[in-house]
Amino acid sequence: LSPKPGAGAQEIRVSERGSSEDALAKLYFYVIPWTVPVILASLTSLFLGVGRSWIWIPLLLIYWGTIWGLTLYYRRRRGGVFDQERFRITFKLRGEHAWLQYVLIYGPLLWVIPFWAHSYLPHLSVNMALVMLLGAAINGPSEEIYWRACLEDAGRAAGVSQKKRLILAPIMFALWHTAFVIHIFPFDETWIAAWAATILSTWISGSIWMWVLHRSGRLFPQCFYHSCANFLSVFPMIAITALHLSF
Repeated sequence: LSPKPGAGAQEIRVSERGSSEDALAKLYFYVIPWTVPVILASLTSLFLGVGRSWIWIPLLLIYWGTIWGLTLYYRRRRGGVFDQERFRITFKLRGEHAWLQYVLIYGPLLWVIPFWAHSYLPHLSVNMALVMLLGAAINGPSEEIYWRACLEDAGRAAGVSQKKRLILAPIMFALWHTAFVIHIFPFDETWIAAWAATILSTWISGSIWMWVLHRSGRLFPQCFYHSCANFLSVFPMIAITALHLSF
């Protein structure tokens, strides 16, 4: 992925006129992310007739359409997002605390892979594995592009400090999953626990991935691990544990 012609000049113009005056960037960072779970929960409700076991299909399609639409509109108006170095296809990390970045991004694979092989693989058909692989390949990069790259650029253009970007963006990323929990998990005595666990885990992940972006300037490693986590952990957990799917 590479920036469109003139994107660099456009970013310079944004910087020259003063980031604090960028109303669109402020809207994109402070307001729009909070509307994502509302849009997603509302539109997905139109498809409740498909049943809880299959509601994940319209949920994901609506979600991907929403965050890609928001990202592409911001890029059209302000440029940026698809920075060439940010999305350089490399597994290498760099910058301050590089060793810690490697541990945080790749370290979890040391236990996620064995856990997947023991707990989920025996229950997966070839069809289920292929669908999860496709979904993970789309979802990981899509989320990193919007919740990390787009919000990072919008926050910076809006004059938000790096510290505040690191605090707020992961919180907004975590809270969109409320819509996910509403439609995937049964609304019973376990719902609050499912919601809390989901919000906590996604907040931690989002904080780590944004912190690594700030230190390394790169996002491809996060896209890679995010997709791995979806394929090895999140999607099997939803399909097997929450929805009891088999196809």
